[in-house]
Amino acid sequence: MKKIVIAALATFALTLSAFSQKDEFAGFYKGTIEAKKCYPSTICPEIFAEVYRGPNETYRLRLVPAIMNRCDVFYEMGNLKAKDGKIAFSGASNYYDLKGEITPGSIVAEGFVQGKNPAKFKLERLNIVSPTMGAKPPAGAKVLFDGKNFDSWRHGDANTPVNWKLVGDGAMQVQPAIKEGKKRIGGSIFTKETFGPFQLHLEFKMPMYYNKLGQARANSGVIVGDYEVQLLDSFGCDGIWNECGSIYRQVAPLVNACTEPGSWQTYDITYTPAVVKNGKVEKDPTFTVYHNGVLVQKDTPVAYKTSLFPSDGRTYKHTGAPVSIQLQDHGDLLEFRNIWIQNL
Repeated sequence: MKKIVIAALATFALTLSAFSQKDEFAGFYKGTIEAKKCYPSTICPEIFAEVYRGPNETYRLRLVPAIMNRCDVFYEMGNLKAKDGKIAFSGASNYYDLKGEITPGSIVAEGFVQGKNPAKFKLERLNIVSPTMGAKPPAGAKVLFDGKNFDSWRHGDANTPVNWKLVGDGAMQVQPAIKEGKKRIGGSIFTKETFGPFQLHLEFKMPMYYNKLGQARANSGVIVGDYEVQLLDSFGCDGIWNECGSIYRQVAPLVNACTEPGSWQTYDITYTPAVVKNGKVEKDPTFTVYHNGVLVQKDTPVAYKTSLFPSDGRTYKHTGAPVSIQLQDHGDLLEFRNIWIQNL
């Protein structure tokens, strides 16, 4: 019992630190350029900024032509520090040579485009809300979580009551597994029912682990049978094969559609099982995934179980059988809400 109490206190402390300090600068900004001539466009376009916070309270600024797209970076300046409620930056990078500052609500700068054309920049902070945020379950859909209870869920050991925590905002929060002697309590949760082809909606919030990087940045997953759609705080990352929106270890997202940690985000996932006839796989399972309303996987086939390395995947065989859905406990305090599923 003493071990459980200590673990619970440690988890409570981590909960406070992970969710009480959403960064005032990190996120997206949108604005315009005032200049006689812009580059690469001849017309001064709208411009966007991404402010990322990394370890040691350092920041990185990127100016780009669009967000949630794969595109050029017009300007990048890293290792920036906040002082007196603002972040000052200056220097040349890529197309621009700029001097300016970032405040919690805006970015202003002036300098030169391609080293010779004077320009001024002004951008305002964006509050991005997914178009499917708060989506209501359609007729015939099954509500898997509405903020009230865990009736549709179990742990891996079906006899263990779900120990995740109901929190405000109609959400649940991951509670990392603990050990009592040789017994492991808690861990990932699974739907009690299994499903064939379906459309799944869920909303999630990443904790703010600013001093961590990569797979430690806030990790979980939506695991459909043997196949994982990765959940990770990948805001400010390149959108590769093990980041948010990927079919884990196999297929990178089309774009990185993450918003900053501490914001609510959405997944809308359509799953089609493998087609297996007479023991032969005629078609691999596929996923279509919208992340924050942005298409990141389109009818993407999954070659094998996503926890396997390619050498082991060669011998893997899909079954096409109905599957449970797992929300992964990776030791990080993600929150989930508004989860429903519709059979197709």
